Amino acid sequence: MGKRNRVNNNQIYINALPIILSTDKYGRLPQIYPHNPVSWLYFAFQYINIQTRSVPQSHVRKFQVDYDEGVFKVTDEEDMRSLWKQGFFGKGTLSRSDPSWKTRTSRRLNLDEDLDITSEEITRLRREERKKFKTERSKLQDLELKQRQNIISDTELHALEELRRTLNAQRLENPNYKQELTQLEDFRIEDQKLINEGALIDLEYLQLQKTEVFFLRFALNVINVNLPLPQLFSECCAHDISPNNSFILEYVVYHHYRSLGWCVRSGIKFGCNMLLYKRGPPFSHAEHAILIMSDNQYDWSSISSISRVIGGVKKNLVLTFIDIPSAEEFDAVANSSNLSENEKLYNMFKLYKITEILYRRWIPSRNRD
Repeated sequence: MGKRNRVNNNQIYINALPIILSTDKYGRLPQIYPHNPVSWLYFAFQYINIQTRSVPQSHVRKFQVDYDEGVFKVTDEEDMRSLWKQGFFGKGTLSRSDPSWKTRTSRRLNLDEDLDITSEEITRLRREERKKFKTERSKLQDLELKQRQNIISDTELHALEELRRTLNAQRLENPNYKQELTQLEDFRIEDQKLINEGALIDLEYLQLQKTEVFFLRFALNVINVNLPLPQLFSECCAHDISPNNSFILEYVVYHHYRSLGWCVRSGIKFGCNMLLYKRGPPFSHAEHAILIMSDNQYDWSSISSISRVIGGVKKNLVLTFIDIPSAEEFDAVANSSNLSENEKLYNMFKLYKITEILYRRWIPSRNRD
């Protein structure tokens, strides 16, 4: 089951970012063999062939993002799925992570039986199975204790054998989550308000963080926002564009880790700024938690407290220090008249330098070497 899920995830989440490279569409350049002149000719032919063709990304429709009262929303169903599957951007407002409310509700109301099982439904069913398994295992341990003490009755002995067979079968079985879902779901009276002419009304939208929106607009240019780039930057900075602005610092760190190939998600759940996934939430848990250190806002006790939380969920705490430019350097770039808006922002972000420190608590009972 686990191996099949990994294969499916590799097919579903094949792109790390919502962009199409020339190598994806036209193929990679061939290898050159110095002693073989034919390989040089073939390489030159393929190189010219790729360079003379149009960039694949230029033909792709941009995702529509709406800015409404300080919130960045994606309401188109196809755009929501694409942004999640290609980089894990945003969060469904009615879901734990990926926008799966419509799929889950459609299945619960028996509007469509051919929908794929969502990760949220699998998590819920696994928790119910784990809770049931622990209850039965506790009963088994009590009966085994009675057996060792020679105070077990014939009825309890029969129940002991049944529990052993049941638990062994649960360990080996391949669960059919789709069948279990159809058995568990029920219809509520208030659900009638969700259906219009036999179709489900989609109440969910994908909410993007400011750093995600700016990365998609400035770095990748794959979205359309109802704000021009300078105004978008000003809104994200809360109209306070300064060297130590919290959004600028957070975006610099976000862009840094995205450029290194990490999947970056919000870390508010664990008291940090960001979480780093090697590929994304469907593949594995986050490996690192990022805490941005600026203006000495964290003292030793705060860092120690956060480290306890991060260590309890088996993640590494990374303290990220940012070298902030002086106000004169920052203003010289921001007020430059001979640069475009993109060039200003690019040169502005280049002024920041990032240093990382891996923080680990020393526990005497575990570190005795």
